[in-house]
Parts: sequence; C-alpha cells; structure tokens
Amino acid sequence: MPGYPNRHALERDSRRRGPKATFLLLYIILSYCTAASAQQEKIFHSYDSSAKTQSEGGWLWKISGNGLAHPAYLFGTYHGSSHILYGYVDSIPGFRQAFDACSQYIGEVAYSNDSTSFFSNAKLPAGTTYHDLLNEEDYQLVDSTLRHKMDVPLHRMYLKPGHLSMLLGQIDQIMKLKKAGYSESQMDSIHSQVMDAILEKRAKEEGYRINGLETISEQLEMILPGDLKENATALAEYCRKEKEKDKEYTQFQTLTDALVEVYRSQSMKRLIQYEIQMDAFYLNASPYLQEIAIHQRKVLLKARNMNWITKLTGLIKDKPTFIAVGVRHLPGENGLITLLQKEGYKVEPVEMKR
Repeated sequence: MPGYPNRHALERDSRRRGPKATFLLLYIILSYCTAASAQQEKIFHSYDSSAKTQSEGGWLWKISGNGLAHPAYLFGTYHGSSHILYGYVDSIPGFRQAFDACSQYIGEVAYSNDSTSFFSNAKLPAGTTYHDLLNEEDYQLVDSTLRHKMDVPLHRMYLKPGHLSMLLGQIDQIMKLKKAGYSESQMDSIHSQVMDAILEKRAKEEGYRINGLETISEQLEMILPGDLKENATALAEYCRKEKEKDKEYTQFQTLTDALVEVYRSQSMKRLIQYEIQMDAFYLNASPYLQEIAIHQRKVLLKARNMNWITKLTGLIKDKPTFIAVGVRHLPGENGLITLLQKEGYKVEPVEMKR
C-alpha cells in the first residue's frame, strides 16, 4: 500500500540506527526518567575519573587473567548507518589478528540466532488510533510531519509512536543521502555494510559460536519504554522542536554528529572528552532534555552494561572470544572496561594510535 513502511527495510534499519534516529528515540523515552538534582550531578560526572585512568588506547582491548583459558577481545563499534562502515575496521591496529584468533563472537544481539522481528510488537492495539493518543494540536503537528516526510496521513499510520520515531529517523538519513547525490543502489550498498551486522556475518562464516548479550525483545524494551500516550506526546514534542528549529535541538544534533569524527580519531581520550562535553550540555539543558539524558545514561548505557557483565564473565571462560558492542559502552566508571577490571580481569589496549 503506498506510503506504508516497507517491512524488510524497517527490519534492516532497526539494526543500524544513525544519530538522527537516536535523537528521536531519546525524545520518546523521556517519560520514564525522573531524578533529583543531586542524582543528576552524579550521573553526569561518571566520566570524570576515567579521564585519567582510561586516557590511553583506542577501540580494541585485550582481556586476560582471572582464570581465562584464552584471551578475549573487546571492540567498540560505530552504530551509524552511513558515515563509518565495516571496511573501517581495517584501519584499527591489531583488529584482524584479534578477530582471527577467536572462535566465539559476542554482539549486543545475536541477530542470526534471534527470530524476533522488529515488527513483533510494532502495531497499535486494535481499535486504537492517534486520535486517541494526541490532542488536536499535536495530532495536526505529527500529521503534517508524516505528510511532508512520507506522504502518508496520520490516520493511516499503524505503527506505535516509538517505532514510528525510528522510521522517521531513518527517512531523515535517507533524505540526507539523496541530497548528497547517492543513488538507490549506492544507498543499498551502504546499508549492507553496517559494522555490527557484517562482523557477526563474518564470524558466522568462519564457524564461530555466536552469542548475544540481550535479545531483540529485551533491546526494544530498553529503547522504547513508556505507554502509548506518553510516547505519542514525546513524538509530537520532537516534531515541534524540529519544525521550530529549536536552538537546543540544533545544539544537540551538532554534538551528536560530532561522534563521527571522535570515532575516526580512534582515541579513548577523545571519546571520554566527548562524553564529558555531552554531560556539560545536559547539565545546562532544559529539564525535558535532562530527563532524556538520564535515561540514556542510567538505562541505555549503565543498566545494560551491568546486565552484560553478568553474562560475559560466563561466556568468555573457555573460548577465545571477540566482543563487539557500541563504542560508548566502553568508557566511564559504568563502562565495560572498568566493570571487567572490577571483576578481576586485566584489560589493556591492544595497540595505541598516536
């Protein structure tokens, strides 16, 4: 049906959310976040100590000791969909040697082992429409956005607000590529080379055991919490800020886009400085954006890292293992490097890029 999202494209896109889509998702999750000022201060200073203790190294780290039969490797990936692709790993010092030395691959999600679809729980409940979720002003705002970006009126949209936000984020990425002169075939080529997906594919081709640190369902529950009305209201607020070219929105987008160059630097020091800069922005942002940031720090990063550590310690015992997760999961007092060290492992950079 014209205007409806393509199922296969969305399933693929759900695995390669870029910065724009991430920003939309952060707006959707705001309703789950409440914290006192003192708690905010603590959350937004979790990278300060790391600026000294993790100032060296890049995206590839060796894990040894604590009874491991073989070394394991921790690699920080880039989740974006067009700026940095799988081929970039060839520029990572020691990457090929580390990957080839392993027989087990662990990603955030084991897509090849998880049959759960992005669409498993994406549809609005039967009988529910966006008229039930939004007041008239917000309804018209979201409707206008959909007509402009998708040529679809809101009354024909069946996706839940959170899933719709992901779709809109991907459409923005596609439009940006088209504006830059990319053809459909070139965009398909880009989308087929997303780092995390190809790493798992290569590992499977080599016969590695494949494991995930969470299921797709668990990941979506973390990313898309809250009830439908709250999520729909958050989506409308995002559309409003985008339409009005809100100053805070623009600043946040600029900071988010800067992660591309941080990743290209292959410098943990640069990444920690970036996170400290983000925290300084959050502390001076509106309460609305602060709540979003708290959810990002507490749930999307800290809580997931804590869950992952429990699983990792068991999975890496007997097999040489390559672990690939988003690079922002590595640094900080709640990052995987520190958490692994607290478990008694030796964690050191494979090779520093100077």
